[in-house]
Amino acid sequence: MGAGFGGAQPGLPQYGPAPQMPGPPRRNPLRTVLLGMIGLCLLAIAGLVITNLATGAGSEVSYQNDNFKVPPPDTSPPPIPQPKTEAEAEAFLTANPFYDQTTPAPVRCNSRPINVATASDKQLAAHFDGLMECLIRVWQPPVTKAGFQIVRPSVTIYGDEITTKCGTSDVNAFYCSADQQVYFSNQLPKYVTIVAEDKWAADVVMAHEFGHALQGRTGILISSAALGQLSGEKSTELLFSRRSETQADCFSGMFMRSVSVSLGIQQSDVAGILATYKAVGDDTLTGNPKVEASHGLARSRVYWGNTGLGTSDVGKCNTFSAPASQVR
Repeated sequence: MGAGFGGAQPGLPQYGPAPQMPGPPRRNPLRTVLLGMIGLCLLAIAGLVITNLATGAGSEVSYQNDNFKVPPPDTSPPPIPQPKTEAEAEAFLTANPFYDQTTPAPVRCNSRPINVATASDKQLAAHFDGLMECLIRVWQPPVTKAGFQIVRPSVTIYGDEITTKCGTSDVNAFYCSADQQVYFSNQLPKYVTIVAEDKWAADVVMAHEFGHALQGRTGILISSAALGQLSGEKSTELLFSRRSETQADCFSGMFMRSVSVSLGIQQSDVAGILATYKAVGDDTLTGNPKVEASHGLARSRVYWGNTGLGTSDVGKCNTFSAPASQVR
C-alpha cells in the first residue's frame, strides 16, 4: 500500500495517502473563572445539532497490553484534574505530558460490528460496554504513563431525551464531565444516517466520546472550556470547542487503528470511517458551508480523524497547537 496517514510505522497498516489541508491566544490567571466552573457540566457531543495491524504473518499476532485486567465501569470516579492558573490551563492544552505518549498497537478487541438501527437497548448496551473495555485497553498505557488516572465510563442507552448531571439532552451521543459517563441515544441512527449504514460508524462515534473522557482525565477538557469562557468572545469560545472536538476525532481514529487487526478493519473500510467524520461536520449538519460553530467543518473533522488513523503518537493529535485553519 501507499504511504500511511502519519508515516510508515513497522507492523501497522498504511491506510492511503497522508492527509492534506489548507496557538490559542494567551491570557491572564483563571482563578475567578475556575471558581465559577467548579462543578461545571461540560457536555461533549458527537456533533448533532447541539450539535491489518499485524506484527507477524497469519494468526501470529502479538497483541499489546493483553495482560492488563480492565476494571469495571466506575460510576463514582475521582474528580477530573483542574488547572489553578491560566498558565497551567494553557500547559494542559499545548504541552500536556499525554502528548509525549504512544498508544499500543495492535490491541485485542473482541467487539464486533452491530446494526445500531435494529439492535435492542440491551444489545446496544452490551456492545458499547464491550467496546469500552477495548478503549480502556488501548488508552490505559499512555494515560497512566503521563501521570494521570484512567476511568472506565458506563454507557447509558436512552431514547429521545435524557436528563443527566449535565442537564437535558435530546437525541445524541455524549460524554458528561459532571459524572464522567457516556450516553448514547437509540434514536441517533434516524438522524445521522451514516451511523446506521456503516458498520464501524457507531464505534467511531463512541471512540470520539471516549476521546472526551480522555480529555477530562488529562485536564484538557476543562482547560479548553475555561479559556474559551475567559476570552469573553464567542468566536474564541467556539474555536476552543472545535479544537476539543477535532482532537476527540483524532483520538477516535487512533483507537480504530490500534484495534484494526483484531476487528478485521480493511483498507476498503476506511472510506466509511472517514464518511462518519464528514457526516457530523457542522456544515454537513446545518447545510451551511460557511457556518462557524462548535464542532468543526466536515473537512476539519475528516482531517483529524484521518490523522489519528495514521499514527500511534498521541502528540499528533495536539489540535490546540495547530493553525486555526485546521480546526475551522
